[in-house]
Amino acid sequence: MPQSETPEAGPGPRRSAWPVHLLKVMVALFLFAMAALTFVDVIGRYVFSAPVPGTFESVGLLLGLVTFAALPLITLEKGQITVDLFDHFIRGRFRQIQQLVVLLGSAAMALFIAERLWSAAVDEWQANYVTEYFGISRAPLLVFLAVLSLVTFVILLIMTWQYAQGGFKPDKSGPVVDPENPGGP
Repeated sequence: MPQSETPEAGPGPRRSAWPVHLLKVMVALFLFAMAALTFVDVIGRYVFSAPVPGTFESVGLLLGLVTFAALPLITLEKGQITVDLFDHFIRGRFRQIQQLVVLLGSAAMALFIAERLWSAAVDEWQANYVTEYFGISRAPLLVFLAVLSLVTFVILLIMTWQYAQGGFKPDKSGPVVDPENPGGP
C-alpha cells in the first residue's frame, strides 16, 4: 500500500490520513490561488494597465488561510524552526524538562492565538466590520483560523502527553544520514 494511503506509524500523535490530506490539499489550493492571483494581477497591471480589483485584500485573506492551515501540519511533522545554539550544553534530565517546557509553552501559545482570533471574530461580528474592498465580514474566517489554532493546540497536548510518557522525542537528534551515502555528498 502506498505511503500516502496509510497514517504514519512512527512516533508522535496518531495520524488519521484524511484530515491530514484535507489540510494539505487546502494549503496547496490556497497557495496556488495566491500565486495565480498575483501572477494575473502583475500581468494585468504591467502589460494591459488593468490590475485585478481586490487582489491585495484577497491575497491577505489567503495568506492567513495558508499560514493557519499549515500550522497543524508543521506541528504533526515536528517541522518548526528551532535554534540549537545551546543544545550541546543541555543534556540528560534537564534536556527532558526543557523539551517538556517547550511543548507546553507551544501549546499555551497556540491556545492564546486561538482565543485572540475568536475574540477578534466576536468583536468584528458585533461591530459589523466588513473588509474594505469586498465588503464582507472576516468573522467566519477568523473563527476558522481559531479552530485551526485549536487543532494545533490539541496536537501539541497529545505530543506533550506522549513525550511525558516516553513515547517519542520531539527534537530531531543528530544529523540525517543518507543510507545510500553515509559519508555525505
